[in-house]
Amino acid sequence: MTHKSRILRSAAIIALSLPFLLQGAALSAADVAGPQPDGTPVAALNAPTLAEAATAETPPISALNDPYAIGPDGKIPPLPTDSAATAQAARENLEPPPGATESLRDAIVEALKGNPEIQIALARQDDAKYGVDEARSGYLPHLDATVALGGELNQPQIGADSTLRRSEGVVTLSQNVWDFGTTINDIKRARATYRSAQWATRERIEAIAYDIATAYLALLQQQKLVDLSNQEIAANEKIVKIVTIQNDLGLTTSADISRAKARLDNVRATLLDRTSALQQARESYRRLTNHLPGLAIDLPSPAAALPVSADAAVGLIDERSPRMAQAVQDRRSLDRQRASQTGTFFPRLAFQAQGNWRDDVQGRTGTNRDARAMLTVTYNFFNGGADIAVRNRIAARLREADYELDRRRREVEQDIRIDFNALEAARGKIVTIESEIASAQKVVDLYAQQFREGRRTVFDLLDSQQILFNARANQVANMTAKTATEFRVLQKLGGLFDLVSGGEPLPPLVVPAPGTAK
Repeated sequence: MTHKSRILRSAAIIALSLPFLLQGAALSAADVAGPQPDGTPVAALNAPTLAEAATAETPPISALNDPYAIGPDGKIPPLPTDSAATAQAARENLEPPPGATESLRDAIVEALKGNPEIQIALARQDDAKYGVDEARSGYLPHLDATVALGGELNQPQIGADSTLRRSEGVVTLSQNVWDFGTTINDIKRARATYRSAQWATRERIEAIAYDIATAYLALLQQQKLVDLSNQEIAANEKIVKIVTIQNDLGLTTSADISRAKARLDNVRATLLDRTSALQQARESYRRLTNHLPGLAIDLPSPAAALPVSADAAVGLIDERSPRMAQAVQDRRSLDRQRASQTGTFFPRLAFQAQGNWRDDVQGRTGTNRDARAMLTVTYNFFNGGADIAVRNRIAARLREADYELDRRRREVEQDIRIDFNALEAARGKIVTIESEIASAQKVVDLYAQQFREGRRTVFDLLDSQQILFNARANQVANMTAKTATEFRVLQKLGGLFDLVSGGEPLPPLVVPAPGTAK
């Protein structure tokens, strides 16, 4: 027998003996688990016999808390759901009552409360607000107290060593008198930072208001287009009826009736497309507001709130643009920070009052009390150039803020001028479209009369009707584009929410963060 054959034979013997070895190991483990007073092993109290283990059924997967396990009835049980998430989903899918109108202001306010960006901006605004209080504390007195108690080992050069219990207390009152503008500039810096945070919050509010307002305008446009399609269907049904009557009189053919019905079917298909677009507009609105909208209504005209020209709007950038005002306040904050840092180059004058109480300090001295009030002058002669380096860093950031200010002014001005160009084009089209509608209406009335007299074909009648309703659809689209452009100009100037809310101020927007106690 070769060496290779012996290895294969040994492996086969081990494989055949392995189940018996494992069974014996399990029994041995039970025997050594520890005997009871009657000699029964501990493991045998809870361990099943081999026969019981062989006949025991495997517990169902559902017993292991598997949410996907099939139940005793052969069905998969419903998964556990989050009640809050279910309630939120129910609110989002809830249809408004029939005929209910959608309030744009209420939708914007609710969206602001649930928007994380707004809550972050409000938190930063509160942080900057408390920063003003922190800076103002430099003008107020500071009161400190220190109490100490412990053992003391005193080894004087003359006299015996002593080990005593030492106790002392110090009360210090400090008041800043003059610091060459350091504190006042710190306060001005903090106020500028707070105003910058306010403008940043306003910028986000205007951006969200614009997104929801444009979604509202899209919803209103699709509603009007659906109404137009219904009117066009009614007009074409009237044409089909006229052509049918004319055919009964022998004035038209069956082909004319087929053409009129084909046009009617085409308008009905357009109605289906516009109805689908209306549903898409409602879903887009729900994505922004977390609820399905009611009926959209015409919004107040923003013409009175708009500047008269692009140049007038550009002149209001520095005063009313949230994006521009934020950059202005950021630069002002850096300017005050540099002035505050310059004040550290000069002495600091302060008033200090201090009271001391000592018992057995540095030997058996008994109890001693003293008090003093004095004016102190603190001046830093040299600190390695750190103060100069800090001021130079602030100057570099200030230079950056100047360029950022110029960049934002150019961007806002460019956007406003582009919007005014689009606005002028939309305004110019109003008269043209109205004239087109008036002319098309006259043509429709005239062609209908001439068709009854047999001087116009059914093609003329159908085409005139289509031109009229196409002009009305263009009017709806142009008015929507015009209003959206006006809203965009107001957003750049920080006045959009005031317009859609009718001048009503914002309610409190701060809400508890997720996971925090209400």
